[in-house]
Amino acid sequence: MTEKFYSFTKTAALRLALVLAFVSLAAGSASAQSRTVTGTVKDSMGPVLAASVVVEGTTLGVSTDLNGKFRIEVPASAKQLRVSFIGYDDSYVTLQPSQTDYEVTLSESSNQLDDVVVVGYATVKRRDVVGSVSSINSEALTQMPVASVSEAMSGRMAGVQVTATEGDPDADVRIRVRGTGSITQDSSPLYIVDGFPVESISDIPASDIQSIDVLKDAFSTAIYGSRGANGVIIVTTKSGESGRITVNYNIYGGVKNMANKDALVPQNTYDFVRTQYEYSVLKGNTKSYYTPNYGTWEDMDLYRNMPANDWVEQVFGRTGTVFDHNLSVSGNGDKYKWTASYSHHDEKTIMIGSDYKRNNLSFKGQFKPVKRVSIDVNVRYSDVHVTGSGANGLNDRGSQSGNSRLKNAIVYSPIPRYAAIIEEDNPDDYSNYVHPIQAVRENDSRYNRTTWNANAAFQWEIIDNLRLRIEAGLDDYKQVKDRFYGISSYASRYASAGYQNKPLAEWEGIYRDKIRNTNTLQYDFKKLLPKDHNLNLLVGMEYLRTSQNTMNTVVEGLPDFFDSNMAWKFMASGEHPLSVANKYANDDILFSFFGRANYDYKGKYMVSATMRADGSSKFAKGNQWGYFPSVAASWRLSGEEWLKDATWIDNLKIRYSFGTAGNNNIPSGQTQTLFSASQTSWISQGSVIWSNGTTMSNPDLKWETTYSHNIGIDFGFWNSRLTGSVELYQSNTKDLLIKFPVTGGYSEQYRNLGEVQNRGIEVTLGAALVRKEKWGINFDANISFNKNEVVDLGGLDQITASAGMFSTEIGYDYIVKKGRPLGDIYGYVSQGMYTVDDFDYDGKTWTLKEGIASSEDILGKDYGLRPGAPRLAKVSDDDPTKITTNDITRIGNTQPLFTGGFSLTAYAYGFDVAANFTYSYGNEIYNANKIEFSTTKTTQGQNVLNTMAPSNRWTNIDWATGELVNDPALLAQMNAGKTMWTPYSTKRVAQSWAIEDGSFLRLASLTIGYTVPEHLTRKIRLTRVRVYATGTNLFCLTPYTGYDPEVDTRRATPLTPGVDYSAFPKSRSWVFGLNLSF
Repeated sequence: MTEKFYSFTKTAALRLALVLAFVSLAAGSASAQSRTVTGTVKDSMGPVLAASVVVEGTTLGVSTDLNGKFRIEVPASAKQLRVSFIGYDDSYVTLQPSQTDYEVTLSESSNQLDDVVVVGYATVKRRDVVGSVSSINSEALTQMPVASVSEAMSGRMAGVQVTATEGDPDADVRIRVRGTGSITQDSSPLYIVDGFPVESISDIPASDIQSIDVLKDAFSTAIYGSRGANGVIIVTTKSGESGRITVNYNIYGGVKNMANKDALVPQNTYDFVRTQYEYSVLKGNTKSYYTPNYGTWEDMDLYRNMPANDWVEQVFGRTGTVFDHNLSVSGNGDKYKWTASYSHHDEKTIMIGSDYKRNNLSFKGQFKPVKRVSIDVNVRYSDVHVTGSGANGLNDRGSQSGNSRLKNAIVYSPIPRYAAIIEEDNPDDYSNYVHPIQAVRENDSRYNRTTWNANAAFQWEIIDNLRLRIEAGLDDYKQVKDRFYGISSYASRYASAGYQNKPLAEWEGIYRDKIRNTNTLQYDFKKLLPKDHNLNLLVGMEYLRTSQNTMNTVVEGLPDFFDSNMAWKFMASGEHPLSVANKYANDDILFSFFGRANYDYKGKYMVSATMRADGSSKFAKGNQWGYFPSVAASWRLSGEEWLKDATWIDNLKIRYSFGTAGNNNIPSGQTQTLFSASQTSWISQGSVIWSNGTTMSNPDLKWETTYSHNIGIDFGFWNSRLTGSVELYQSNTKDLLIKFPVTGGYSEQYRNLGEVQNRGIEVTLGAALVRKEKWGINFDANISFNKNEVVDLGGLDQITASAGMFSTEIGYDYIVKKGRPLGDIYGYVSQGMYTVDDFDYDGKTWTLKEGIASSEDILGKDYGLRPGAPRLAKVSDDDPTKITTNDITRIGNTQPLFTGGFSLTAYAYGFDVAANFTYSYGNEIYNANKIEFSTTKTTQGQNVLNTMAPSNRWTNIDWATGELVNDPALLAQMNAGKTMWTPYSTKRVAQSWAIEDGSFLRLASLTIGYTVPEHLTRKIRLTRVRVYATGTNLFCLTPYTGYDPEVDTRRATPLTPGVDYSAFPKSRSWVFGLNLSF
C-alpha cells in the first residue's frame, strides 16, 4: 500500500508540474489593451545599463539598453513602473495618460539592507535580520566556473568551513558551521533546497543557484527544530526574470593536471637498489634474496643512471579534461513567469580509468491565475555517472588500506626483477605490494546516482495580509553501484574458503523516497496597528517521511580471466553467492508544529521569537517530542535621532539571540532490537539464520539539544563603501547521541551522554576601494576563530578510535577526553634515531647503554638493534629499559585556530578580474603517508620515499666497498649531520614525526574576463557576450609536506579527522569559457 502511495504521489507531482508549465506558457496568448511607454534611466554618472523596468503589480518588464533607454508595452490599467538595479534604491514612476516618455534617475542605495534573505519558511530584508545569517548571491557564484555549489562556498562566509576531502570530483565535501557539535555522529548542516530538505547539494549545478543563505545561530535554525543543531544551508534556485524571454548559455572547457606532484617522490632506481642491498646485508640474506634479483655488489653501478618507472605518473599523471555547458530559458507574462534549464558537466580525471559525468534538468514556474492566488512549481532532475576505483580504498570491501592506489604507486618496485617475472603474480605477495596499474584495474567500480525532486505550492491571500501557503513535495533518490575485486585485492585474498584468490563482484542498490507537506498561515498586522508598529505572525505544521531500502549482492568465485566489465555483465557465473540482502530501514517520520513572531518599532527596535515542536519516530514513546524555543532582539542605532547628523553612518545595528535546536541524526530503529536473515555454511541446522545486529537497542534515547547565544554588530559606512559584521557566539550541545562501545554479543549502543561546547568570533568585511563608472575595485574578507571543548563525557574517562590504516600495529590513535577539543591525535613521541653514542659495542654485538630505552617492541625488529634505528621517547614511569604502550601520549590536534578567506574583484572598461583565496591556521595533519612510505616493514623489494634514500639518512654500508660498517668511529663519521633513520622497521605506529602543521593560504581561483561592448553584440542580436579564463588551485603556500593540506581521508567515523592516507591527489585546472545572453 505504501509503495503504491509513493508511486501515485510521485506521478501526480510530475504531472502537476508539466500541466502548470503548459498552462503558464499558454497564458501568454491573452493580452489586454496596451500602450507603449519609453524612457531613459540614469544615475549621477550617466545612463544605467540593464536596469529592470517592471509594470508594478505584474511580472511584465524589460531591461534598459547601453544608453539606458527602454521601451515597454503596458496594460491600459497600469498605474506605476518600478525601476530597479543592484546597488540602487528602487524608483517608482507614476504613469500619466498624456505622457509616454519618462526620465528616471536612480539613487545609490546607502547599503545592501534591502537584499532578501531566506530565513526559514519566509524571506526578510537583510535590514530586518536579527539572527546570524551569511549569504552568497548568484553574482558571486558565477564569478568562476565551479562543478558544485560547495566548491563555490569555500572561504566566502565566516564560520562556514568547507573541506574537499580529496581530489576525486565526487569526493565527500565536509561542511561545518561553527565547529563540530557531535562526537561520534555526523556534524553536517541541514540542507534545504527550495524549501525541501535534501541529503546533499553536491549534485546541484552552481549555474542554477540564485542564492545561498547559511543560518548559523540557534535562533535562526530553531525554526527547523530537530535538524538545525549543526546549522542550516538554504539554497534557492533561480526564478523567471521580469522582461521578455531571455536565453543564457554558458560553456567552458579546459585541462587539469596533478597539483604538487613532487611532494611525494619515490627513490630512483640506484637508491632503491642500494636500499635493497643494505636491508639484505642487515638481514643476512644477500645470497638468497639480493643477488638473484639485482646481481652482485660489483653490478651496483649498472643501476646508477637506469630509468625508473614513475608509477605515480602512470596512475595519476593523466591530463584530465573538463567540459561544462548550461542553457537556461526564462519568460513571463501578466500572470506567470518561468525558467527552465539544462546543464551538463563532464570530467576525465587525472587518475586512469576514472571519469565523472552529471546532467541536470530543472523547471521553476510561478503562476497567478487570480489576484489572491498563486501557484509555484519546481521540478529538478539530476543524473550522475562515476566510473573508476577512486583512490584511498575507504569503501573497499574487507580492507581500508590494503588496496590503496597511491600506496601501490609509491612502494612498488621501479624496475623489473628476475624473481618478479616468476613470482610477482603470486597472490601470496599481494598483501605487501601490487602492480599499480593492476591495483587500479582490479579494484574497479562504477555507479549511477539519480535524483528527482518535485515541489508544488498553493498560496491564497484569504483576506488582506492573511496568507495561507500549502506545500507538497517528493524527493526520489536512487544509487546503483557495481564493484569488482580482482585476484590481487584484499577481498579476493580473504574470500570464503575455497574461493580465495579468485575474482568477486558486488552490486548495491540504494533507494530512498521522501514525502513532505508543509502548511503555513501568516498574518501581517500592519493595518491594525499604529504606523510605527509592525507585527508579523507565522504558524505552521510540517510532515516529513523518509523511506529507504538497500539491496546488496556479493558473488565470489568468478573465473580468473574476468575483468570488471565481464564480472558486471556475467555476475551469475560466480560459483559462490556469498550474500543476497534487502534491508528496509524503519520509516523516518517527523511531525512538527512551529510558529514565529516578528515585531519592530519604527524599524529601530526589533524582537523576534520562534517555537518548534518536533515528534520523531526515531525515539520511543515518552521521548518522541522535542521543544525548541528561541528569541532575538536588535537595535538599529543608525535610526536614532542623536545619530542623524552622522551622515557617514549608513547602518549600525547590534543584536542578540538565544535559541535551542535539536539533533536526531542516528539511524532509525535504535530503540528496538532488529533481526536480519543471512546465509552461512558454518552451522548444521540450515543455511539461513536469523540473528540480531551488532547494535544494542536503547528505548531511553532522547533528543540531542544545542543551546546557543549570539551577539552581533552590523555596520555600513560611507555610502556602503565599508560594510561588515562582528559576531561572538557560544553553543553547548548536550545529551549527545554517542555510539557507545559495549560487550556481551553487541559491539555498540547509542546513548545520550556528554556535552560539547563551541565558542568563537567571526568578522566579515566588505570594502569598495574604488567605485567609478568605468572602473572599480572591491575587497571582501572574513575570518573565524572557534574554540572547541568536550565539557562532559557522562562519566566516561575517554572515547578512543582508530584511523584504521595500520590496525595490526595501532589499537587507537585518537582519544576524546573531557576538557580537551575534539581531534586529539595520540601516539609516540619521535626522538630521532639511535646513534653510536647510545650503544656499547664489544666487537660483535651492539648493546644499548643503561638508561636508554629500546623501541624494538613497538617498532619491531628484523635484525639486531643497532645505530640508525628510529628511536621513540620514554614519557612514562614504567620499565625504563623499553618503550611500552604506556608511552603513548597526545601528539597533535586537528582543530584550526582560525579559518577564512578573502577575495579581490575589479572591473575596468569591460574587463573583470576576480581572485579568491582561502586559508587556515593552526590545525595539524596526521600524515599517515609519511609513516607508510618511509618504512619497508617486512617487505624486501618495496620502495620508499626519496627522503629515505641512503644519501639522505643514516646508512650502515660503506658504499665504496659494499661492506657493513661496525667500527663506531667510522660509522659516526659516515653519518655526521644525518637526521633521518633507516627505513627497516617492521611496524608502523603513530608518532609525532608524522604530525605536521596544516596551515595554508590557497589561491583557490583566478578569473580574467572581458565583456564585449553592447553596441557590438546588438548587431548579432545578443544582449551580452563575455569571454573568460579561469585557473583553479593555482598555488598553496603551506609548511605541509604532503600533496595537499586540505584533506580528510579516514571518514568511517567522525572521531578520526585530518588524516592524509593515500588520498586522491588534487588537481590544478585551466579553463576557458563563454557567457552568452540573448
